[in-house]
Amino acid sequence: METIKRKEIITLALLIGLLPPIWAVASPYLGNSVGPIALICAGIYGTNGNKFEDAHKIALGYLAGDIWSIIATFAMRNNTLLNPDVLLFLLLFILGFLVVIISNKWDNIFHMPSWLAGWAIAMLTMNLDTVTPLANLSVQIGIAMLVGVYYVGALIDKIHRIINGR
Repeated sequence: METIKRKEIITLALLIGLLPPIWAVASPYLGNSVGPIALICAGIYGTNGNKFEDAHKIALGYLAGDIWSIIATFAMRNNTLLNPDVLLFLLLFILGFLVVIISNKWDNIFHMPSWLAGWAIAMLTMNLDTVTPLANLSVQIGIAMLVGVYYVGALIDKIHRIINGR
């Protein structure tokens, strides 16, 4: 039994040591300046039990969070009416409220934790990078999120299961 566990740990370590660094090195050459987002996004896929049947709704949750970030960032950058703190509070309240309502109504489509995490990840990224055009940055974020779910999360899990005969 100990040998089986050791093999699983070593194969997982090798896969984690190999595949994410390939993305990390390749992403800037592919025009993606936010490649590390993939590693963050793989985390929710993993904490959800590496269930591939949920991969699509986790991915859609991330992409919805990316869209929420565009809305919030655009509103904050173009605000001329409200105190920025008041506007931020209102945006977070309204959009957060809608995440919960929408993701519970359509829980077979959207994964609420990935939507909320995706929104936070994208908002942080958009707040830190004010140089890259918002649409371009949003596409890069979305791609990195999908890479996190399907390449870092699902692919590594699938290869790991095959190698270990599960």
